[in-house]
Amino acid sequence: MGDSAIRFPIVRYEDGTGSPLEVPVPREERVVLYVNGREWVGWMCTPTWLEELAVGFLFNEGFIDGMEEVAHVRVCGSGRCVDVWLEKDVDLPGLPTVTSGCSGGTTFETVKEEREPLTSRVNITPERVVWWMQRLHRAADLHRAVGGVHTSALAEGDRLVHIVEDVGRHNTVDKLAGYCLRRGLPTRDRILLTSGRVSSEMLAKAARMGTPVVISRTSPTSLAVDLARAWNITLIGYARGRGFRVYAGEHRIRSDGTTDTLPTSLSVKHRRGAEDAEDS
Repeated sequence: MGDSAIRFPIVRYEDGTGSPLEVPVPREERVVLYVNGREWVGWMCTPTWLEELAVGFLFNEGFIDGMEEVAHVRVCGSGRCVDVWLEKDVDLPGLPTVTSGCSGGTTFETVKEEREPLTSRVNITPERVVWWMQRLHRAADLHRAVGGVHTSALAEGDRLVHIVEDVGRHNTVDKLAGYCLRRGLPTRDRILLTSGRVSSEMLAKAARMGTPVVISRTSPTSLAVDLARAWNITLIGYARGRGFRVYAGEHRIRSDGTTDTLPTSLSVKHRRGAEDAEDS
């Protein structure tokens, strides 16, 4: 588990009797982002894939459009900050700490004017939705070991391109974006899978990444549904077992009786914490 968890001595009670036990707990740290030498924002996050988190956050918030705008990125020696130097000066607004829970303050009327509806020919079958979410669950190593974290992945065909786990839902999506940006991998027309609730902020990140389908194990918020309908994003929630709910973009679900021929084994090109084959 490395930097993802810390072991604590606890007392476990069962049937009224306590016994000492040592258990792993998901690690949460405050990590500060510096842009062009200026302290800008702090995340409460799982301290892994921090360079990817920084780059993905800047991309999803619209401050960069690609790695060609990034001169240098590095995690400082303490692991508590990330330095990003851009090729140009940018006007950074003052932002509070980004928590591992929810942020707010953006209205639907404000947000929906910022993006055009997505155009994509991607379509999927119900069988594919079920299969992807089963694979996401099986690949959630940290969640299985310690609980208390969210898991997200980008899917394409019969593989999960990359998987990340973090105490914050939003962080998982930024880490996915940064991972792909730093390796020249596309996010457009890939499918975003997540274990967590889909808020308006989560959906805005998906739109920025060009992912036409977002699938969650739990519920979207009302604002996320409104935005998905405005931006032509297929939004699926409560994808559990053999069923799911489609809140927006049902035209991308192929219900003509055709089915996918799905592989029986999990294909994961890049796993959390695994050696990056494309960098070797």
